[in-house]
Amino acid sequence: MNAKYSKNNNSNPIATIIILACRRTKFIAKAISSVLEQTRTDFELIIADDSNSVEIKKICSGFSDQRLSYYANNECLGVLKNCEKSLSIASGKYVSFLSDDDFIDPEYLAIMVGVMEKYKNIALAFCDNWIVDEDGIRDLEKSDKHAIYWKRNVLLGGELKNPVGALFDGSIIIGTASLYRKSMVNSSMAYKDVGVCADLWAACVYVHFELPIYYVNKRLLSYRVHKDSETNRGDSALPDSERFIYNFILQEGWFQEKKDLIYKRLDDATFRSAKSRLINGQRDEARKIFHTGLRKYRSYRWILGYALSLMPNRMASALLNFVQKKDFYSNVRVP
Repeated sequence: MNAKYSKNNNSNPIATIIILACRRTKFIAKAISSVLEQTRTDFELIIADDSNSVEIKKICSGFSDQRLSYYANNECLGVLKNCEKSLSIASGKYVSFLSDDDFIDPEYLAIMVGVMEKYKNIALAFCDNWIVDEDGIRDLEKSDKHAIYWKRNVLLGGELKNPVGALFDGSIIIGTASLYRKSMVNSSMAYKDVGVCADLWAACVYVHFELPIYYVNKRLLSYRVHKDSETNRGDSALPDSERFIYNFILQEGWFQEKKDLIYKRLDDATFRSAKSRLINGQRDEARKIFHTGLRKYRSYRWILGYALSLMPNRMASALLNFVQKKDFYSNVRVP
């Protein structure tokens, strides 16, 4: 990671906020502004650009705040490796990551740092979030539904008493909207194959190694829903990352009490991986995955998926969209 812009002059920040940037330019100025407007001011802000973008550099240079630094990777590292590289230059006692399309409330840092300073055993703290539209407007109904769906509406504030349950309910947000104690971060498991699911992977690692996690029951992050978000890309990046994580967990024997659920999620991620390849015209690759899944899972959708992989692409794509629901966790969550 090479410096492309001036290094900040805040020599002793208590926290480092890292904005992970890659190609997208539409929302990053808002993300940067939300950090620089924090009520707690003893922090540094690092823009970690994994695309070495002239446009992103120009946006950053438009901010005169000396707490801001811009760094660019000469080659794309991927989300987790970009996080690891950024951590190596972070000066703060605490570190928080922010996506380039999200933004935080002014009190985010004051509240989150306050928790970490009070409870010295906590490895990381995370908070709840707002759902906002492409224009950054809060949607209260969707925010409430989101909290209910991921069971944060019943998750008690404070140190998690059942972190494994919270992990598999999806309650834990460890990517954005969380603050790490830097001295307790172990980057040795920053596998590149984790891909875009760095948040899920980090949650699994922290819970497996029984690192204390604290939930701040406040909505301090705004998660922006838009057509260019990672979850809406429509390619195989998301399910491929999930496949790696769930395969790793099963092979290493983590979370044995959730083994059946993990198998179900692996089944679903594998199917979505094949589906996305078929929709995007990678029929030979899709057929191989469908064939393997058919032998392993033997369910109707795998039979249909394999049959569709033998059809012309346009017909297969149209029919396959009726097979799989987008909201896959509703199909695999257990009581």
